[in-house]
Amino acid sequence: MSTLTNTFSSPKMMYCGLGFVLTLISGVVLSNFGRPLNSAIFGIHKIIAVATIVLLGMNIRTLYRMVDVQTLNQVLIVVTALLLLALVVSGALLSFDKLAVQAVLRIHQVMPMLALAFSVLTVYLLIGNKS
Repeated sequence: MSTLTNTFSSPKMMYCGLGFVLTLISGVVLSNFGRPLNSAIFGIHKIIAVATIVLLGMNIRTLYRMVDVQTLNQVLIVVTALLLLALVVSGALLSFDKLAVQAVLRIHQVMPMLALAFSVLTVYLLIGNKS
């Protein structure tokens, strides 16, 4: 369990949390600038978001290999991945003026909190499973 605890408190996991926060901040700043989107802020937002998703995926994969995975963990991993995918797709749709409808905007505003909640829950439950 100490290995799992060390993994959870590792700098990589803290970088994931920092990435989520920076992605949210850059998204709020980007939305406050209005249309047309500021390409520099938009690029920074995308890079931070993708880097956070990749780092989170690597951490979850490491934890997945260290524990006896239960069905609930597998379901949470899939739901987390789908939420993150929905964020990427809705963000891509918002980048086009003609596809930026109110429903897509609302989805992109709600999904970050759901993705964060499911990511934390997934990591927490994976750490809770002793191998």
